[in-house]
Amino acid sequence: MIDLANGQLDRYELKERIGTGGMARVYKAWDTSLERTVAIKILHEHLADDPTFKERFEREAKFIAGFNHPNIVQVYDFNVIYRDGLPVCYMVMSFIPGQTLRDMLEEANRQGKRLPFERVRELVDDLTQALGYAHMRGMVHRDVKPGNILLNEHGKAILTDFGIARMVQSNRLTADGVSTGTPIYMSPEQANGQGGDTRSDLYSLGIIVYELLASRPPFVDDTSLAVMLKHLNTTPPLVSEFIKTHQFDAFLAKALAKKPEERFQTADEFAQAFRATFEVPDFEKTTMVPGVPSVPTPRTTTLVTSVFQTISERAKENPRISAAIVVAALGAIALVILLLVNSNTLQNAQAPTPTLAATTVVSVPSMTNAQYFTSTFDASDANNLYWPTVSTAFLTRSFTDGRYQIRNMQPQTAVSTTFGTTYQYTNFAIKMVARLETDSKPASGYGIVFRYKDEDNYNVFAVDGEGRYSIWVRLEGQWQELRNDADGSWTPDDSINKIGSDNELLLSVLVNRFTGYVNGKQVVQVTDASLPKGGVGIYLATANTDDGEATVSVDSYAVASSVAAMTGS
Repeated sequence: MIDLANGQLDRYELKERIGTGGMARVYKAWDTSLERTVAIKILHEHLADDPTFKERFEREAKFIAGFNHPNIVQVYDFNVIYRDGLPVCYMVMSFIPGQTLRDMLEEANRQGKRLPFERVRELVDDLTQALGYAHMRGMVHRDVKPGNILLNEHGKAILTDFGIARMVQSNRLTADGVSTGTPIYMSPEQANGQGGDTRSDLYSLGIIVYELLASRPPFVDDTSLAVMLKHLNTTPPLVSEFIKTHQFDAFLAKALAKKPEERFQTADEFAQAFRATFEVPDFEKTTMVPGVPSVPTPRTTTLVTSVFQTISERAKENPRISAAIVVAALGAIALVILLLVNSNTLQNAQAPTPTLAATTVVSVPSMTNAQYFTSTFDASDANNLYWPTVSTAFLTRSFTDGRYQIRNMQPQTAVSTTFGTTYQYTNFAIKMVARLETDSKPASGYGIVFRYKDEDNYNVFAVDGEGRYSIWVRLEGQWQELRNDADGSWTPDDSINKIGSDNELLLSVLVNRFTGYVNGKQVVQVTDASLPKGGVGIYLATANTDDGEATVSVDSYAVASSVAAMTGS
């Protein structure tokens, strides 16, 4: 190591060492010419063994010194001098009298605390602005990590060490063990020996966001190699496993995608998507409870008809067809279909028996931003147009006293009512507040229809009037249980209110993982890749009795994306 014992480096007086890392040592110093405190980063001597390093250092340092952004540390000066015949490469920067983000995280961990979400949002705003500024100017950081993020006296995040990784990047240096990234925050492509690009920086920022939220990074292991292999091959655990909300899961799934083309492509896109996680309805902020209870699945037959599809296509061809005409036509068809239905017996004698997927889809001219919505079912709610109304001897759908009411008078049958747009949902959350009316058989089931393709292909998450829940997939006309340990019956849970009382059902869908909640408690989590996307709606099944009837009254129904415009669907 070069002797800096005399504390003098050109016109700078070194006061104390304030940091060290794999690439450099950092000193607090005094600029004797401008009479100000500065920070000096002195690169480790072995880096300069590369004969091209001096030229590369000067080129990169000059480029970085041209940056002028409040969230990027300002470089005042740089130089290469010789001591004892060895080069000393140093950069002079603004001195920021605060801790690093790494210090903040470690202090919070010692105290057993997590950073408030609003504080995380402020930090991410700062860092995306810094990265966006640099990326627009052709600079990739390549080593974004909490230790390279300073916090000034106002708590603003300042990104430092721009260009250092690129300065030391060469085959020889890498072979000698100088890393151009930090394994915990390293993108898969960097772990695979590639240089990385702007999307690599955004991946590293995604790891930081995960750690800010969960107080731990997604990948930890005993060795750097093991961590790097996890970046390459392992799906990170959902951050909702560590915090009491799942609103960030979809965002991080995209931010930490293995393939760069599947991530956020710009810092601005990253920032907008992260801000959007704070704008989703409060129903996404639901307490997570460990444990995955089992879920039963009913069995049924189906009635297939092309008439609904025909009307839907005609409505698309002629937008002047009114919703009222479509609803009336569908009501007549529903009557014919219901008269033709044959009932089957469910294996579980008391569970709702879906024997008919009688689905009414109202196809009307597309809504603006129809894909995410909240239906209150008030008379003034414009979304009412997209929920069908019908009145037959066996089925009614109507708006009554600010609720959407579905009455199924056909024993041992199931009715799915879908929100009448053609939008296909992928990653989303649905909240429905509803109750089974007291004139129903208690074993009748009601709930959320999702990933609806047609009457033979959709998923359902439901509860019944006896305080039980269930989740399943209907695939090619056959019902399949989504729990490996299901015993063929619906599962009771004390969080579910019985007949006559409202229940709040919340379903979160992230990729192929479905998580169901009732009244704020997680009751089930399963995985199913049968249907990649589809529509949404309401489910109602009558009990397995000859006089089974059921009425569900829905107070509200809302659909939100975990990250706005993230899926590109």
